[in-house]
Amino acid sequence: MRKLFVLFIFIFAVCTAGAQGKRSKFTPERFDAELEQYITKKACLTPKEASIFFPLYSEMSKKQRIVHQEIKKLKRIKPTTDAECRKNISKRASLDIQMKQIQKTYHEKFMQVLPPQKVYDILKAEDRFHRQMFKRKATKMRKK
Repeated sequence: MRKLFVLFIFIFAVCTAGAQGKRSKFTPERFDAELEQYITKKACLTPKEASIFFPLYSEMSKKQRIVHQEIKKLKRIKPTTDAECRKNISKRASLDIQMKQIQKTYHEKFMQVLPPQKVYDILKAEDRFHRQMFKRKATKMRKK
């Protein structure tokens, strides 16, 4: 009977550990929800401000993701000639500029619907959130 009880506890512990591992997987939806919650709290956004701001922010993020995917594709390519290297470097630089132009455009849009102080607080909160997520990920990587 005791062996059966120990076996049951062991199986339960393994199942619980497996379920916890599945919950810690990255999902863009959960990341976006955590980011939205963090920004709302740190920038002290009212529900009305949040309802105005986050659709614009989501729109900006979608455009940035598209550019980021193009940058990732270029990083995977290993050019074999000098001409290909120049082309790759030039394209990456253009995409970096495009990313900054998207940010600038949307920052201006944000300031049309929210006070500049709130936009500043939002940008600061966004940076902090990304830094925290990076540290969390780095810590998990070191533990493995």
